[in-house]
Amino acid sequence: MKKRAVLPQWCKEAKIAMIKQDMTMEDLAEKTGKTVRWISGIINGRTYSPNIVKEISDVLGIADSGNFL
Repeated sequence: MKKRAVLPQWCKEAKIAMIKQDMTMEDLAEKTGKTVRWISGIINGRTYSPNIVKEISDVLGIADSGNFL
């Protein structure tokens, strides 16, 4: 049986903040100047960039402290 990956805490917090703010990936991409594909990869824990996590955190108003890894 394949082991399911655990979503990092920061990703969970980002998704919750997006829902509370009624924000889509497209909205977030527009506000950060990044592509939807890049934003999706970060939010869903498939890729990591500390600079982009900081930008997204600033837009969403959440902490970017070491909760990603």
